[in-house]
Amino acid sequence: MNSASPTLESAVKRIAAVLTCVAAASFALAAPGHADTARTGTAQARVYKLELYTPAEQREETGMSWYRAVVLTCDPPGGSHPRADEACGLIAEHGSIAGIQGVGDGVCTMVYRPVTARVTGAEEYEETFSNACVMRSAKGAVLDF
Repeated sequence: MNSASPTLESAVKRIAAVLTCVAAASFALAAPGHADTARTGTAQARVYKLELYTPAEQREETGMSWYRAVVLTCDPPGGSHPRADEACGLIAEHGSIAGIQGVGDGVCTMVYRPVTARVTGAEEYEETFSNACVMRSAKGAVLDF
């Protein structure tokens, strides 16, 4: 066995872990009650699947990756998002996640550790930010999980 084998084995294990998380999130969203819209009284709830992950070019360069996903329901606020009330308030105020710009007040470093945010469900949106701090400053509570 050559010296590259442990690195390759480690990379395969990381990829398998990421794929397991993706599959688990997909099954959770396919369960009843996690449709794009759900009836709650007379209003129709908006359901968003929010994902944060390492972009492909960064995975190839560093060999490292990570993935997080939550479900955000608005009208009424809920789901697995830890700041659902604030996130839904921002979406309502700006009309969409894409419309939210520069709501954070933090100063961020210029370290390049890109993060891709993908939203599906009630809105389709995807953007890659230079790092997590820049992402949180741009989108506030919506992508802070």
